Amino acid sequence: MRILDKEGLKLGLPELGFLTDDQQTFERLIGLPDGILLVTGPTGSGKTTTLYAVLNYINRPDRKIITVEDPVEYVLAGINQVHVNESVGLTFAMALRSMLRQAPNVIMLGEIRDLETATIAINASLTGHLVFSTLHTNDAPSAVTRLIDIGVKPFLVASSSRALMAQRLVRKICKKCLQPYQPTEHELRALSIDPAKAASATFRKGKGCGDCNKTGYRGRMGIFEIFVIEDEVRKLIYEKVAATVLRSRARELGMRTLREDGTRKVLAGMTTPDEVIRATAMDID
Repeated sequence: MRILDKEGLKLGLPELGFLTDDQQTFERLIGLPDGILLVTGPTGSGKTTTLYAVLNYINRPDRKIITVEDPVEYVLAGINQVHVNESVGLTFAMALRSMLRQAPNVIMLGEIRDLETATIAINASLTGHLVFSTLHTNDAPSAVTRLIDIGVKPFLVASSSRALMAQRLVRKICKKCLQPYQPTEHELRALSIDPAKAASATFRKGKGCGDCNKTGYRGRMGIFEIFVIEDEVRKLIYEKVAATVLRSRARELGMRTLREDGTRKVLAGMTTPDEVIRATAMDID
């Protein structure tokens, strides 16, 4: 059972967990006039909440926004939302094909699941529409491989993609009972924090109180891996390189991994080392 909190609709980008530099990058990306932006991660990693926050951020009277979802989890004012119903033939691809006749500026797809949906979404992004969607991959660069594995031509992936963002959720330290905390040597090593940086950091942990039900945590936030697709990366996608090669080059070009973004939030006293280690345990280093 999923319990949906409608307060999540009111979240701005800082409340999602973006630090200032990542927020500026993300605001620039979602302000583009066309292209496709994918949010990746496992079920329950907050992808839908992020996309709804994005739609709220860019929702203006002069912008026509349409979504195709399965199911429609939240109702948004001023946005046309379509609920997929495969039993009557209303699939993602069918709904997407129909909505393109209505000349939307922005399209949000709940998920890209097959070649037909992916092809229509990518073609839409190449013809003047801004498209948001989700994919189930462990990290951001793997989304390229996933699209190609589905059957999308590499040149279409390279031409249409503006950015790929992986995310996970970590618990935030309870503000009512937070206190200084000294991480163990294992935690510092796992997060690649050198002793000099650790000495000047603000490590905190919740003691546990009535406000957080004795857990030491209250609320959650995202940790993010933003892979901006630029010309050099497009060339690698054209060449159909392996995801590991793409990831390695993305790191060289400045992409922070999920664990590195989580580490920044640990150093800022926003969450704990064990939360970040747990959330990023399956990630590729």
